Amino acid sequence: MVKPKISYKLLPSTYIFLNDLEKEIAKAKASIDLQFLTFEADTIGNRVAEALFKAKLRGIKIRFIVDHFIDLFHGDYFIHRPRLNRVLQSIITGKWKSTKKLLSLMSERGIEVKHTNPLGFLRRKAFQRNHKKIVTIDSDNPAQSIAYIGGCNLSEHNASWNDFMVKMKGDMIPVLQNDFNATWEDKDINGRIEYGDGVVLTDSPKGNPEIMPFVIDLINNSKKRVIIESPYLRGKHIWNSLIEASLHGVDVRIIIPLHGKLGAPTGRSLKKLIENGVKVYRFKENKGMTHAKALLVDNVTMFGSSNLSEFLAKRLSEVSIKTHNESMVKQMEKKLDEDMRMSTLQEE
Repeated sequence: MVKPKISYKLLPSTYIFLNDLEKEIAKAKASIDLQFLTFEADTIGNRVAEALFKAKLRGIKIRFIVDHFIDLFHGDYFIHRPRLNRVLQSIITGKWKSTKKLLSLMSERGIEVKHTNPLGFLRRKAFQRNHKKIVTIDSDNPAQSIAYIGGCNLSEHNASWNDFMVKMKGDMIPVLQNDFNATWEDKDINGRIEYGDGVVLTDSPKGNPEIMPFVIDLINNSKKRVIIESPYLRGKHIWNSLIEASLHGVDVRIIIPLHGKLGAPTGRSLKKLIENGVKVYRFKENKGMTHAKALLVDNVTMFGSSNLSEFLAKRLSEVSIKTHNESMVKQMEKKLDEDMRMSTLQEE
């Protein structure tokens, strides 16, 4: 059997991703597997559910994984927050109940649904989430199989942010499918698996982080440029690596939300980065929120679910891909250039 050519296509917003996903779901021949951190019964969640219902009527095997995060947050509001405005509490609780009903309906219609990472007694495991976003379609047929990974979630709230997914064909799909299968079977995966022109990296809270050491090593060996976009870029090791690279003549740039987000560099850390030549871009569009996770080092790029945060690396299950594929590198260059144009360069 002839192997399909490896290809990548960057889909630069949640809505563009959804349009593409709906078309691919409609063309599926045998199987559809989806995994997301969060899913809500709004226009986004219902669009995906309707597409899956139609596929199920054609006899497609469908598995859907969503994290128990949906039992903690809805629309970025903590469901169980004490002293929350009663009207707002009622609205959030109502949306949460609607989501649970939609997931139940999906199960009733033959879609296999699983939740990852139970919250534990008194929600003691609340911060140990499965943060992966993976879709595979017809993975057993190399000639027509496709996959997606990136940062997008299935809710209107998340869709309003700057984000992207990458659609792929080729040797990485069996690796991503194995990762999905392991999650489905409640197994943890940590490691690096190489394929054609790249490597799939996975993290689990139960193992040693793989992604951040890999990222820091890339930065430490950079020659010309380092560009990072992340909503939660955090950690003294990565900050120090960015500073060292800048001091050695590398063009270092970071793109972060307009307003301070939990985990993003702020205060003294941000000032130190700027003082040492790191260019800091504050994203202005999409209400100032970028949820994109991207790394460009010389002629290599990385993308996926990882926020490139040392703090979160020990708490979240993640999947990311590093590749030197020329087409993908050029697409990432274009995306990051566009995001910098939609940002303000911070001077101090």
